[in-house]
Amino acid sequence: MSDATLAMPAAPRAARPRHARLIIAAMLISTFMAAVEVTVISTAMPVIVSKLGGFHLFAWAFGIYLLAQAVMTPLYGRIADSFGRKPVYLASTSLFLVGSLLCGCAHSMVTLIVFRAIQGIGGGGLAPLGTTIIGDVCAPEDRPRIMGYVSGVWGIAAIAGPMLGAFFVHTLGWQFCFWVNLPVGLVTMTMVWRFLRDSAQTRSRAPIDLAGCVLLVAGLGLMMAALIQCEALPTAQLVLLLAVAFVALAGFGLRERQVRHPLLPLHLMFRPLLITANLSSLLAGTLLIGMTAFLPPLIQGVMGRDALDAGIVIGVLSVSWTIASMTIGRVVGRVPNRVLAVGAGIAMTIGMAVLVPIADGRSLGWLTLIVIPIGIGMGLTSIVFTLAVQGSVPAHERGRSIALFFFSRLMGQALGAAAFGGVLNAGLADTHGHDLMQALVNPRLRAALSPAHLAAATTRLDQALHGVFVLAAVLALAALAVACFTPRRAEQNP
Repeated sequence: MSDATLAMPAAPRAARPRHARLIIAAMLISTFMAAVEVTVISTAMPVIVSKLGGFHLFAWAFGIYLLAQAVMTPLYGRIADSFGRKPVYLASTSLFLVGSLLCGCAHSMVTLIVFRAIQGIGGGGLAPLGTTIIGDVCAPEDRPRIMGYVSGVWGIAAIAGPMLGAFFVHTLGWQFCFWVNLPVGLVTMTMVWRFLRDSAQTRSRAPIDLAGCVLLVAGLGLMMAALIQCEALPTAQLVLLLAVAFVALAGFGLRERQVRHPLLPLHLMFRPLLITANLSSLLAGTLLIGMTAFLPPLIQGVMGRDALDAGIVIGVLSVSWTIASMTIGRVVGRVPNRVLAVGAGIAMTIGMAVLVPIADGRSLGWLTLIVIPIGIGMGLTSIVFTLAVQGSVPAHERGRSIALFFFSRLMGQALGAAAFGGVLNAGLADTHGHDLMQALVNPRLRAALSPAHLAAATTRLDQALHGVFVLAAVLALAALAVACFTPRRAEQNP
């Protein structure tokens, strides 16, 4: 669904233990906000699309937010290492809240996508900065326990999120799926403003590589456009988009090798532990978006259930994530990293392999059971690699390392949304996707369909979603293969 002390010297931390606890509480609340954002939107999106139109832009509502998050995540890591955690966190949260407010005011899918981009630019700092700040205020021996709480809070929020989404859709309106972030975000900003004290020891001022950021945005954005619209675009335009995307990404790679202070430092990218951690994070991100974004259309559109049923399924996945994270957080360090990573890969692979035929059978009960091993695998992957990355780099590189880890997950989610969205659009290429979805998720319109038309519509959407889950199963197998190369243990740094 993902991951030094207050002023690094022991004396300030010992003198302000209450402040450290309050800062950790603020970061837990921030994690809750980030988690609720994902799950509330996932269960509400079929209804939002039916209200705003533009089903062919369905994947962009997820993808643009994730792309903005992914690109901004390493930038926030660099800025936080240079200028301190506090001002950067406050700026990130403020922009996220502005985007959330605007999203609730959207009157079309296009405006929603624009506002989601603003929300994503701010949201790119929430998870990595929160995790980095916790790493700063916690002693090394306390990090596994606290990070278990962080991952657990993500799961708890993810349980509440689908239910909130269903509640808002049926009562106050879908707009409150975005506006719910406002009071939560203001609480975290107040606590950070009041209690967090940055240390000069966590700062390493360096120029920001804005040109590299532009190349990365262009490359990833064009690649996503090609993936999502691959069925609709003429071959020449598709080839041109991909060519320009690869040129931009190649230019980004060359620039990273040449600039003195790169956006994604190569010496961090090619450490053995960080390679496997970031690849695993990327693949887990694709599976996360595959479950949270594309199970609700199956449940609501194909099975004819409501947003609450979709919320229950996503909630069960989140409960599994939570239990796995909080349980394994107590034994990390005593069990080799490779054993835990391979176990996570096996759980996700088994779950996805069984999900494909179960989804075709349209059994909500079996579907609910099958997401359990998938959630367990995601929870294990998140906590194991977050702790490994946190503990294997010195304090002055922790912000960039954690940001790189979250960047990989967000990249996986963004590209996953694009790839899965492209598969879905291809499956519905010769139908009116918005009309189909609107008819299937709106109870009144669904009841008005003749049995023959209803069967044809649900079968067509079911077949399109089948391709999504087959692709997800292949990616789960790839995650298992990557896990086999995980170093058994990581070098620990204070």
